[in-house]
Amino acid sequence: MGPEESSNERSPRQFLFATQLFFFATLLLCLLIVHSEIVENDGISFFGVYHRTIEILAVGFFVAAYGLWRTSSYFRSVGAPALLVVGLRVVAISLFVLLITPFDKGTFLNWAHMITGVAMALVELAITILLLVKYRGTASIGAFSVALGGGLLAAASLPDWSFAYLFQGEVIYEVGFAWCLLEWTRIFEVDHREALAEQY
Repeated sequence: MGPEESSNERSPRQFLFATQLFFFATLLLCLLIVHSEIVENDGISFFGVYHRTIEILAVGFFVAAYGLWRTSSYFRSVGAPALLVVGLRVVAISLFVLLITPFDKGTFLNWAHMITGVAMALVELAITILLLVKYRGTASIGAFSVALGGGLLAAASLPDWSFAYLFQGEVIYEVGFAWCLLEWTRIFEVDHREALAEQY
């Protein structure tokens, strides 16, 4: 196996890591621009309606969506479960839908935004659970635990009461999902290397 081939094998995971890192960096930048109780109440979506952060969040969503779509193509090429391929594309499209359905522009857009967000979160959870079921190990348990903890924190913050940690819960949830995807790519890269080794 030559250096170029080895580099190509690592590229899907590295590319996914880079795009996810960029996404979280845009969230951090948005948070540095505006951090108040309203962010904790409205979550990541607030940055999509606040005039000073809309463009930053849009760029972050675009890069994340591109990374997810490209990763789904990689998963399809290695024969990954359909849930991974289709699920990542659903998540990628959902990011754009979230941007064009600002929750503060009327009841219809608010409901469309919420339904899209919940559906996207359920798809991400399904992908995380699939990893846990098929490849039980420290990484899969860790990714699931982080995602579950963030999801519970976000869910507990949804009712209109004083417990407002929606933003923190959403970020933790997405960190767990990103960890899950990085583990999926690692597994398929290892399988691919082992398959190549058996040919020689």
